[in-house]
Amino acid sequence: MAIADDTVRSFATAIDTNELETVAEYLDADFIFSGWAQKSLNKADFLSLISSLKEGIPGLSLNLHNVLESGQDTVTGTIHISGYQSGSFVIPVLGTPPIPQMAKSVSLPTEEVTFHVKDNLITAFQVKHVEGGGIRGLVRQLGIDLTIVP
Repeated sequence: MAIADDTVRSFATAIDTNELETVAEYLDADFIFSGWAQKSLNKADFLSLISSLKEGIPGLSLNLHNVLESGQDTVTGTIHISGYQSGSFVIPVLGTPPIPQMAKSVSLPTEEVTFHVKDNLITAFQVKHVEGGGIRGLVRQLGIDLTIVP
């Protein structure tokens, strides 16, 4: 198993198992997350997003699959985000109002992802948008249509 591949798999596992401090350790200081919302998020904003989502959907999982290392610093794969909402939450970094506890499961469509890794740190996490995916798809599955969500 290659180093970049291992870094990405460990990062995804840390998200799935709610180890947010470990998630932060895998991210470069200049990390950028893009494609899941209409604006890109830096490291602090991404960690805030994950923390907010985990507050309402503690079992939220990326379900990373089809991981392939293409080149020394690029890893591709797919994610299938799923989980059960057991609490209300707010996503301040995206400007959402409180999202009430709806007691619903979410299962987003499979989304293609690309990670860029340098010196064992993830510098970029890009999600290729698909209809019904991203943050809009997630809140829509909870029965909420937030037109203000970027």
